[in-house]
Amino acid sequence: MIRLDGREYCLDPVGGVTDTLGKKWTLPLMGVLGNRPGNRFNELVEALDGVGGKALSGRLHDLERLGLVRRELVPGSPGRALYRLTDRGVELRRALVPLLQWAAADSAADRKATAHP
Repeated sequence: MIRLDGREYCLDPVGGVTDTLGKKWTLPLMGVLGNRPGNRFNELVEALDGVGGKALSGRLHDLERLGLVRRELVPGSPGRALYRLTDRGVELRRALVPLLQWAAADSAADRKATAHP
């Protein structure tokens, strides 16, 4: 629980989002999914250099279960699907930007503080 300005905020209001976001590949996957209108599985593997099929499949399943990603079958193509962020996924992705900006600034400050002249 975080208390700020007289209000309380639950750290996990959407049942598992924080657990899912903490898993390897989730944040880069959210980035890639939001940068493109539709993504096939193999395109995601290529975009996420080093991710294995099992890990990617697990992250996609987690994000689908949370309503952040939608899987759409491509008509006329057996076994092909496109993955897209849902509106809720887009909102979460936008909400992550200030955290990523803070982390980048903090990392830069750490590098400056530890740099030797």
